[in-house]
Amino acid sequence: MLRQLIIVLLSALILASCDNNTTLPTQAVQNANPTPVGEATAGQPLSTNEPREYGSEEIVLPMPGTIIAPATEDPGAGQPFAVVILSRIGGFDGKPLDVTLGSDGTVTRDGVVSTVTPDVVSQINSMLNDMSFFGLQGVFQGVGTAPDVYTYDITVERSSGASRTITAQDGYIPPELAALIQVLQQLGGAS
Repeated sequence: MLRQLIIVLLSALILASCDNNTTLPTQAVQNANPTPVGEATAGQPLSTNEPREYGSEEIVLPMPGTIIAPATEDPGAGQPFAVVILSRIGGFDGKPLDVTLGSDGTVTRDGVVSTVTPDVVSQINSMLNDMSFFGLQGVFQGVGTAPDVYTYDITVERSSGASRTITAQDGYIPPELAALIQVLQQLGGAS
């Protein structure tokens, strides 16, 4: 307690000694030919008496759940996936869901194997390419988690070896990604 009191008092003294009328110390040696800013030579320091310039660019963060256009084009765009994996945790029941889809149409849902038609595989390929999954950027989850909120990990692997995982949370999922999750959740389910 005494230690905290001393720290508070010292902080108050330091703050009290700082006022806006404080003068800066003058240089001990005045240079008759001052070097312009940005042209310092060896042994001569740059002037620090000039006002600082700060960038005026404002960084704008997107709203959570908003997709940002990729900065660069995906070099593998249009390549079919080798494997798509959906893992879901959370929710009221707390029961996880794991769905794996191979490019041959093989689906493994919580350990149970089944198959889907080539049309379904093409539909998922189209969805991934339309949203540019490998270049997809944005904030798809909130700070902290509530136990009744679903959190999804969507992993896409290409035959070239490229892989990408996106984590998304209910309430922060853009429509394109929500549609993909909806289709993947239904794979291998009871008809």
